[in-house]
Parts: sequence; structure tokens; C-alpha cells
Amino acid sequence: MKMEKQRTLPMKEFFTSLKELVKPNYLKAMWPVAGVSIIFIALAAILTLLNSNIAASLSMTMMMVMYGMASPVAILFSLLEIIGIVAIIAVLAFFYTFFTVATQYTYQDKLAHPEQPVSAGSIWMHYKHLRKNQVWRIILYIGLFTFLWSLPLNIVNALLLPHLSGVAAVYTGWVIRILNDIVVLWKSIEYSQSYFLYREKQPQFLGQSMRYALTASRRFMTGRKWNYFAILFVLEFLPIFIWTLIFGGLAFYGVYTATYVLTYIGIVLVIVGIACYLPVVYAILALYYNKARAGIEMDVLFKDTFKPVAELTGEAYVHEVYVEKQPKKQPSPTVKRDDEKKHEAKKDE
Repeated sequence: MKMEKQRTLPMKEFFTSLKELVKPNYLKAMWPVAGVSIIFIALAAILTLLNSNIAASLSMTMMMVMYGMASPVAILFSLLEIIGIVAIIAVLAFFYTFFTVATQYTYQDKLAHPEQPVSAGSIWMHYKHLRKNQVWRIILYIGLFTFLWSLPLNIVNALLLPHLSGVAAVYTGWVIRILNDIVVLWKSIEYSQSYFLYREKQPQFLGQSMRYALTASRRFMTGRKWNYFAILFVLEFLPIFIWTLIFGGLAFYGVYTATYVLTYIGIVLVIVGIACYLPVVYAILALYYNKARAGIEMDVLFKDTFKPVAELTGEAYVHEVYVEKQPKKQPSPTVKRDDEKKHEAKKDE
């Protein structure tokens, strides 16, 4: 489906609108967003560290089993522990994504109703009302399609690198990795508006496939990708990168000089600083969608996507009767048709 090239959003105007959106309620939004983010990071880090320790001890357990010093059941228990921890991390990631989507919806509602504050209470309200069984399917579709788009390059990398060596292997690996990152970034930008577009047509998504939100997002981002990337790069990536460079450098200096107090201070400041900037990040996403959707008809974005209700309920097939196809009679090659006989008779005359 071809879409007209969309207009771009000026950076200066966008920054002014962002400041007006975030500044009045920044502290009210910062505490819940930063707090939940830090808790999630801490839990994920602890579980990941625990998983790595179990994986390290698994090799030792396998050696002990080989020498008859341990039971093979110990390997099974270790594998179950690893799978269980990975499952817990995945569940935490899903719930954290629900929280981020609820925060973006809160900022989106503030744009429509400026009197509404962005606070722990308003975010929790949106979190409770979120249709999580639908949102998690959008998360899975985004992950699945992004993986499938990056899969060809990963296959090429796996097939090609074993046959190369030295500098050629290093450069080839880097080139394929960069191309893979570009593909993932491009598809992430295309699917970036899925949650907002799903919200626009939420009642119609009942019984429908959530991938229609991704289709609408691809159409929505036609002609907007570079503008969206530029806004995110300047207002989202650069501040986080500069903050990380400064205090990450402090942590590295602590390691280099064996001043480990500076290392811990640098790491803590990096995490806390990024967590405190997250309300701005979520506000950027909501503000971009609201400004970009002006003048766009939602029905055009969702054209040829939703199935008719009669098909979903089965009503369209209630009175359908199966009729076997009758085989067509093939004329015998030895028997001439009447029109052929008449044609030959005319020739003889």
C-alpha cells in the first residue's frame, strides 16, 4: 500500500513542545518511573549474575558426573534452575514493558487533557486498564518480525566466517554485524508506533491479529523514519550518551587507578541518571506520535487489515454448503464435433 510522503517535524518546535509537556510534572513523574526502572535493573542484574554462576558451576558438575563423583540428576537440576531464572527475567521484562507503555499513554492523555498530572497514580491507573493480553502479543510480534528480518544476515555470518581467517574474518564479521544492527534499527523504527495505533483502534482489535498494529505502524512511518531517527538521536541518545561517557569514564578511572570507590560511584550515577531521564524519553515518544498523526486518517492506515465480524464469529460460514466439483467431460479424440464436421463439409464444397 502506497502512502503519501509525510511531513517532518521541526526539531526546534518539537523541543519547545517537549519542554512544555515534561517540565510542570517532572518530579511527580520521575519518582515512579525512575524507581520502577532501578528496581527492574537491579532484579535483572541479580538474576543474570545468579544465572552466570549456575552456568559456571554446571561445567564443574559435568566433570564430576564423568568421574562418578556426582549424580546426573545434578545436571538436570542446574538446567532447570537456569531455565527458571531466564523465565523470571522474561516475565519481569514483560511487566516492565507494560509499565513503559502505560507511562507513554499517560503522557499522551496529558497532551489531550493538560490538567491531568503525570504521577504515580495516573500511571498506575493506565497500567491497570491496559489490556495486557493484547499488548504482550504486540511485543511478541515485534520481537518475532525483527528477528526474522535479521535472520538472513545471521545465517550468512554463521556460514561464511568458518571459511575465513585472519583480518578477512574480523572485517567480514564487523560488516555483517553493522548491517544486522542497521536492519534491526530500521525495523524497530517502522514498528515504533504500534502501541499508539493499537490504542486508536483498541475496540476493533477484539478477536483480531495484533500484527495489524505493526502493519499500520509501517504505513504510518512512511516518509518519517529519518525525521524520527534524528529526533531520537538528538533528544534521547545524545544526552544519555554524554552522561554515560562522563560518569562511565569516572568508573573506568576508578578501575584503572584501583580506586574502587570511584568505580561504584560512577556506575551508580550512570544508572540513576539514565533512570531519571526516562520520563523525558517516554514523553518524546508520546509527543512525536501526537504531532505526527495530525491530519492522518486512521482508516487509511488500517485499510485491508481487520477481518469482517461475520468471519470472526463464523456467521459467514453457517449456511455454506460443500459441493463437490464435477469433472469436466473431455471430448473423445476420435469423435469429431459437429462444428468441425460442418467446417470440413464447406471446404469440400
